[in-house]
Amino acid sequence: MLNDSSATLERMFAALDKGDEVFRPSAFWQTINARNVADLRESGLDNFKRTLARTYFTFTFFTDSAQFRFLARRTKLRDWPAVLSGALSLRDDQLSLPSLASLSILTKMLWLYTLRRDSGALLQNISEPAYGSPFDIRVAGKLVSQDLANSVLEFQSICSDMAPGFEPRRVVELGAGYGRNAFVFLNVFPKLKYAIVDIPPALYVSQQYLRAVFEGEKIFAFREFENYAEIAEEYEASRLAFLLPHQARLLPAKSCDVFVNISSLHEMLPKQIAAYLELVDRLTSGWFYMKQWKASRNIFDGVVIREDDYPIPQTWRQVYKRPAAVQTKFFEALYRIP
Repeated sequence: MLNDSSATLERMFAALDKGDEVFRPSAFWQTINARNVADLRESGLDNFKRTLARTYFTFTFFTDSAQFRFLARRTKLRDWPAVLSGALSLRDDQLSLPSLASLSILTKMLWLYTLRRDSGALLQNISEPAYGSPFDIRVAGKLVSQDLANSVLEFQSICSDMAPGFEPRRVVELGAGYGRNAFVFLNVFPKLKYAIVDIPPALYVSQQYLRAVFEGEKIFAFREFENYAEIAEEYEASRLAFLLPHQARLLPAKSCDVFVNISSLHEMLPKQIAAYLELVDRLTSGWFYMKQWKASRNIFDGVVIREDDYPIPQTWRQVYKRPAAVQTKFFEALYRIP
């Protein structure tokens, strides 16, 4: 069950309702949020990696068979005993045995695929935190997850085309889920400051999670404010910050050098996508990375968003736009923003 911190969640929702209408959740996210809040109230944060995290970026091969085919073609014959081992031993109250088996198999395939492309040995040096009760899936005795593997792949895509030796000062991520990408970036770059811009309950979960796994770091926790001057000193001194979308508009122009969005722009209305890209343009002097469905059909809002529908500003220089690895129904793109 949620403890006294549930008051923070309620304050987030109240502040979101008072903010700019364009940043309020679409019907799609209102539906998802209602389910996620119910999961939090029933199971609490102790088990969120088994509940609401599955609505973010965790798959079985029943939910994404294209991903399974991609990985199966790249799984070596000698890997299959390890991939299949333990697939029938997982237990969970909410998932069937076939779903748990497919989750285990897909996770191990993804982990081994990423290990072979992990030039910085990040998967060897970073471990999946136990906070949130991840599924007990192991490779060579090590706890593994799709989230950590995908975050390493995305980290490589984001950083591979930057200048050699470049180290970002401030990363802003829109729609961070529970903070899986922040976890990797903050482990790699010890001086990095990371701001998460999101709506509740995800903003609440990422704040609680990252505060726990980076215990002792200075945190700018969510609160209401009217202008940047009110919070400037504390915000600049913090390594992690948590903001609602309309609050991000109050940040100084060109104050971050990397802006990230993974798998959420496509779930918005066209006017919201335009508003967020304007926000990216205003805040960023550096790079913008996004990863979205090639075609997203939002039945709740009656909208279809395709990869060419994003109103990219003409001043941005496209570094690449290509099919995403593993999640082949996604594309990823990197832009240089002056």
